[in-house]
This record gives sequence, structure tokens and C-alpha cells, in this order.
Amino acid sequence: MQEHDLWNHNNYAIPPGNLALLEECIRELMPWDLWVKRDNMLGYRFQDESEKGMTFFQGSEPAGLLAKSLDRLRKQHPDLEAALTGMERLSADHNDHNGFIVKSLEEWESRLAGFERAAREHPEWWLTVVSVLRPGDDAALTDRLYQAWLRIGLLGPVRNTFEMQCLNPMAASAA
Repeated sequence: MQEHDLWNHNNYAIPPGNLALLEECIRELMPWDLWVKRDNMLGYRFQDESEKGMTFFQGSEPAGLLAKSLDRLRKQHPDLEAALTGMERLSADHNDHNGFIVKSLEEWESRLAGFERAAREHPEWWLTVVSVLRPGDDAALTDRLYQAWLRIGLLGPVRNTFEMQCLNPMAASAA
């Protein structure tokens, strides 16, 4: 197969008041390298070669206004509440998310446990384990992957979920 585009970064516009809490959250949960820190932006590298993976979180007044407006309007409009609740309940794999893969099952289990613990200990981070699928689960689409969808509500009401994957070391197709 011919190689084509290489995804190298994601960018999130988030409510500006959430940046400091988000930095704390990521420091505890993700082994990412804080590469850029400005008053209105956090940038993380996943590897020494920044071209191979980065994510940026930028404080944005419109993102803050969107979050506040949706929160207010969903209380006033049942159809909007139903739509947003439906999106939140949508199968994690069918909802907007960005995925990353970790190196080992041990790392995957450890990071999932850390996320679950942080969700209990830090309600101000608005963390949710949306779904967890392990090979052999009835809902699992493949035996090749361990999958966990992790929502960080500090990112705002949409585009706030990551899928953490790990190749199943027992699957023949993982070799």
C-alpha cells in the first residue's frame, strides 16, 4: 500500500477558564510532553519527533460561550436536550473522538485504572469512562484491540473524548 497523509496533530478550542485544570488533569493522566505553554495554549508532544504526534488545547472565548449557551439552552429546549443527551449516549465508537494506541496491555490497564481513580477523586475535571471493550466482550468489534473511550469534560460539550487502544497480545492478528 502506498503511504499517504500522516496525521500529526489535533487542535481543540476549549473554554479559556478550563486551561489550568486541564493542565493538571493531563499531567496526572497522560505521559505527554508539555512542549508549548502560553497564556491561552497548551501543546503536547507524544514523541521526540513532534511531526509524529501532537495535540494542542487553545483557550477560546467562542468555545466558552458555546459551552455556556448549550448548558443554558438545553434546559430551555427539550429537543436540544434530547439531541445532546442522545449524542452523549451514542455508542462511543460512533461518536466524535480521537484515538491513540499504547504500547502494552499493562500500560492500557494502568492508565484506565488511573482515569477511573481520577474521575472519583477530581470531579472538577469532569472525567467519564464512556465505554470499555476487551477482546471477547459481546460488543467488541474485533479481537485485536482493547479499547477504552475516555471523556474529558473540561474540553467542552463536544469533541471531548479519546479512544485509548492497545493491541491484544494474544490475538494472532496483533503479531
